[in-house]
Amino acid sequence: MKGLSYDWFGLHEWLDTSLYDINPIYFNGIWEIGYSYWTVATIIIFICYRYLRIRHIAAEQQLNSMGELMASLIVAFSLLWCAVVTIENIEITFLSWTHLPNIVGSENPSLKPETLPASAPAVSVMLASLFWSYVSKKMRNYLIFYSVFGCFLSIVSVSSWPAEIVFGIIVGVFSARFGQWYIKFGKRYVGS
Repeated sequence: MKGLSYDWFGLHEWLDTSLYDINPIYFNGIWEIGYSYWTVATIIIFICYRYLRIRHIAAEQQLNSMGELMASLIVAFSLLWCAVVTIENIEITFLSWTHLPNIVGSENPSLKPETLPASAPAVSVMLASLFWSYVSKKMRNYLIFYSVFGCFLSIVSVSSWPAEIVFGIIVGVFSARFGQWYIKFGKRYVGS
């Protein structure tokens, strides 16, 4: 099972060696800036700024949509961040060098390896899922590209296994759907 989930029967090692050879240095910069937790914070600041600029002249429906998006973004990101950090800390706790230090070749492994789930796919899929109903059909193609490119950069930068990317996508979709559900729940039961 480990060969399938973490190495895809040798495919991941082949992808690592071939893609790492063609990996331009700016891909890592794009990956670290465009798909980090700070991307979500920047979007939240932009929505707040836009809201403050148009609050006196905007239609009520536009303000409600912005408020819904902002609230669901905060709830979804909070759940995503807690899930990723909690699972990473649990996984790092049980890595082999903590329990069997004589078996692992390196005495000082990196302190924060990328673990399950991968955060870049989780953030990109969460953002795409949240913005999906608020954008035009043309912009949806850009959201799909943003998500796929985030997954691709995780593989090219050799920081995530395929299983970590798949699990990151699942966490991102679940976080977005939970954020949207929570806002609808709050409006329906608490707001009435």
